[in-house]
Amino acid sequence: MEKSKEKISFDGFSFTYKESDNFGVHDINLTIQEGEFIVLTGPSGCGKTTLTRCMNGLIPDFFEGKLSGNCQICGMDISEHETGDYSAYVGSVFQDPRSQFFTLHVKTELPFPSENLGIPMEQIQKRLDGTVKELHIESLLQKSIFQLSSGEKQKVAVASVYTAGVNIYVLDEPSANLDWGGTEQLRQLLKKLKEQGCTIVVSEHKLYYLRNLADRMIILQNGKIQKELDSSEIIHCSNDWLVSNGLRHLDLKQIAHTSVVIPKSDHTPVSIRAENLYFKYPRESFLWKDVSFSAESGDIIGIVGENGTGKSTLIRVLMGLEKPNGGKINLCGKYASRQQRRKKSFYVMQDVDYQFFAGSVLEEMLSGHEKEWNALEKAKEILKNFNLEDYQNVHPSTLSGGQKQRLSIALSCMGDMPFLYFDEPTSGLDAENMQLVRETIKRQAENGCVVFVITHDYEFAATLFTSLLIVQDDHFVKRIAPEQYQSSILSKLFELEES
Repeated sequence: MEKSKEKISFDGFSFTYKESDNFGVHDINLTIQEGEFIVLTGPSGCGKTTLTRCMNGLIPDFFEGKLSGNCQICGMDISEHETGDYSAYVGSVFQDPRSQFFTLHVKTELPFPSENLGIPMEQIQKRLDGTVKELHIESLLQKSIFQLSSGEKQKVAVASVYTAGVNIYVLDEPSANLDWGGTEQLRQLLKKLKEQGCTIVVSEHKLYYLRNLADRMIILQNGKIQKELDSSEIIHCSNDWLVSNGLRHLDLKQIAHTSVVIPKSDHTPVSIRAENLYFKYPRESFLWKDVSFSAESGDIIGIVGENGTGKSTLIRVLMGLEKPNGGKINLCGKYASRQQRRKKSFYVMQDVDYQFFAGSVLEEMLSGHEKEWNALEKAKEILKNFNLEDYQNVHPSTLSGGQKQRLSIALSCMGDMPFLYFDEPTSGLDAENMQLVRETIKRQAENGCVVFVITHDYEFAATLFTSLLIVQDDHFVKRIAPEQYQSSILSKLFELEES
């Protein structure tokens, strides 16, 4: 039998980013054969993204630094070739899909990579038709890029690479913002690519959907390969072992469920009540309508539903960033204007880059709190709790995705806002930091806050919420108990296992 060709190889490879001693990878020895499915995982900041940047040519072309050892992609040494040399062989899906979009509309973005490769238009159109059908994205074709939810943007990014027909796929946290349906579509796509003999490298914290696909799992820590697991070891790997090594669960059915009870706080109680809220964008049908519910101090309300149903818009309306088409919102029993609601709210955005403005992590923490006598001490203590104390003088834009996510949540601990809104707070987080965020939110609720959390992350949500709001396809919002949510997720897990 002919030996498989090496597609990607690292030989004693090390890389340190320019002007930084804290980032990079060290002494990496790894060979990826043609047709292999590799999962890179490990704690946030362990070097997963750095390796993917080497594989798609962004290092050293776009990210400068000190390089030693050898890294070859399809026989080409990355120190001797430019990023464009790999484009016909390697397709990338980044953690932030916005960074790889070049056009304004989905229908022009999907064929863009193929056009750059000089593929004939007839072939592009045939591939495009197949992509739309196989990925079920017909409803996105007529949309502007700016109209897409984060999950929909991720789907478009995957679809554009799929249309280009490359043989090596490098994906960085591709499921981070996808709902259950989107994650299952991604799994089916990866399964199809594997069956076609493609070489696939996925950098991920969420592992459950890759359990039956991975040929090898490479576990990194502090920039080095800590351990490799083959497919049989992955299948039989216990959740206890994974958790002890700071990794996410492979089998979500094993997660133990406990009822969430938040003790009464000594703080002055607060409440919010929504009455008959309606919302629609101009020239479009209602996103959701007739939304009514109430919440009070100690409530942790989960907001769940498929991508594009309006979950982010709902919390933006509640906090006063968007104006509803009808209905009203009361705070503490009295009608509250949008401005009044904004003054009492703190928002952790899904795209955290939008909320960083300062030149360093510490300055970001102190922004707006300069006159508080204990602000510096408080900020440093919070950064320590979020494992960011070593990065206080670093510019926020240079942090890894998971580190940025932790910084955004650390910011919510600096103020005393009674109403907190988190939009996908665990995107890009490992198991340890996911638990840290969960405990932080519970502590904020215990201090008398009302907390709303949008999430698709069942590992995170299973033991967090006091109740949930499901934003449904029929444009109505239904309130359910955590037990109902857990039951629905478990049924989906069994369906996924059977497929």
